[in-house]
Order: sequence, then C-alpha cells, then structure tokens
Amino acid sequence: MAFDNIVATTLQRYFTSGKATDNIFARTAAMDWIKRKAKLDPQGGREAVFPVVGGRNTTFQNYSGHDTLTPAVDEFLNVATYQWKQSAIYIPISGIEEAKNSGDKAVIKLLKTKTENAEMTAAEVFEEMLFKSNGAGTSTVTTYTTSAKEWAGLPVLLGTTTSAGGIDGNVETWWRSYVESTAEALSLARLSQGYNTVSFGTDRCDFEVTTQTLYEKYESLLVVNQRFMNAETAKAGFENLVHKGGTVVWSDYCPSGEWYFLNSRHIKLATLSSNWMKFKGFVQPYDKDARYGMVLCYGTFATDGRRYLGKLTAKTA
Repeated sequence: MAFDNIVATTLQRYFTSGKATDNIFARTAAMDWIKRKAKLDPQGGREAVFPVVGGRNTTFQNYSGHDTLTPAVDEFLNVATYQWKQSAIYIPISGIEEAKNSGDKAVIKLLKTKTENAEMTAAEVFEEMLFKSNGAGTSTVTTYTTSAKEWAGLPVLLGTTTSAGGIDGNVETWWRSYVESTAEALSLARLSQGYNTVSFGTDRCDFEVTTQTLYEKYESLLVVNQRFMNAETAKAGFENLVHKGGTVVWSDYCPSGEWYFLNSRHIKLATLSSNWMKFKGFVQPYDKDARYGMVLCYGTFATDGRRYLGKLTAKTA
C-alpha cells in the first residue's frame, strides 16, 4: 500500500510540477538552450504550424502629392507544418525490487533512482535525435532503434535544396540554410563567415554547437584574453566559450567535423497540448511480477526560418 500511496502523491506531483521537464533539459547544453532560450512551444491540432515570412512585402511604394497608390496583392507569408511525433519511456519496478524496498523511505529512494535514470536516458535520446535524426529511419544513431517514427532533427531542419516543414528548398530559394562543406582545418575566418551569413540585423545567431575536437581547436585559436564565457550557460553547469554573439558548446552527439550556427528565435520544440513528460501512472500486466510507470512525450523539432540556421562540415582540427 505504501507504494501506491507514494506514487499517487510524491511521483505524480513530481511530474505535474514540471520538475521532470526541467531535469531533462538541464542534462545537456543543447537541450538546456532549447528550454531556456528557444522555449517550448505548446500547440494543438493535427500538425505543428509555424507562419513563415518568405521575403519582403513588395507593396511598399514611394509617391508624391495626389499620386494613385496601388494596393497590390503580395503573398509573402507561407506556413511550415510538421507532423507530431510520439515517444515513451518506462519506469520499471519488479516485484522483488518492491519487496526489498517496502518502507516509505526505501520506496521513495527507489523511485527517485529509477526516475532519474529515465530522465537521463530521455535527455540523451532527444539530444541524439536533434543532431543525427533524419526522421526516415536511416539515421546514424546509437541510443535507440531507428525508424520513420523518430523525431527529425537538424539534418532535416538545415538544408540547401531539401524540404522541411512541407516547403521545398529546391523551389523556394529563400528556404535554404547556409552549409559550407570544404574539407579543411577549422579557422576563425570560416567561423566568422558562417556566423555573419546566418545573422540578419539584430536577428543573429546566439548558439553554436560542435564536437569536442573542434571546440578545443577553436579554444586553441583564441588568445587568452578572448576566452570569454556566457554566464547563463556557465551557471547552468556547462563549459562554454563565446564567438561573436553566440555561445559555443560541444555535444557528444554532434557528428564529426560539423559546427552548427543556431538562432533561438527560429529553432522550435513544439509540444502537443500537455503531453510532454506526462506521467500515466503504473500498470501491472497480468503475466508479469512487475509494475511499469509510463511517461509520454508528444512533439516535434521545427524551424520557421531556415536561412537563420547554418553549419560547417568536413572540418578538422
């Protein structure tokens, strides 16, 4: 009975309070940035929808005195749509584990350990999908079995002539990212070019992610008095450097030789209704001496501005 009471109070309250969500995003620098800067975008409906500005409004006119003004029709708005994806993770408790941890304190400790493991696993899988998943089941991921059910990440969101959000980069030239793929050693000149290319006025790149190898290469290119850190990212527990206006971190899941230029205004993590780290309670199958607590996530990675995103590839130290 202690187990049921604790689940109904402590664990249920833990998930509904948002602490599980906070913990997932606090485990990796990229996911922390998405939560803290890009923000979660709760939506409803059949798809995640983002209005997209495809170019300038061409109805601007100069005139003099009584000139006739022409209210031309100008369809410069488009819509990017993304299909919802679903993920689940279980918190498993076997009958023998429950029997060995029958006191209230022991049950709480057991559930805490199991929940932390689920959070850590989910954080790692979402980060790997962000950097490696093409949403087609042919990704080079290692933490889960690939399928077309996986969440499409940066390999789809960034592109020159491919499609994303239902908009074809082959046709719509404005719907293209900056991708520089010359095989060469990383240089400050390339980094500046990438940053400047994806930055427009005050709408600038504010987050850069790469591999540990290229991060250390960048660090070696800086003189001592240039090695600044972003205080917010450092406070969250992540080592970082600064490049122009962007915070630079590394991810264990960033593909070799790549350096990403991202913008928190245009990278999205849309969530469907309240189904993000939603705890569905424990169930016990009739043929198992075990209970399984199910946690669900409905959502999708998205962008409403591909031209504000870019990457370098084939770079070496």
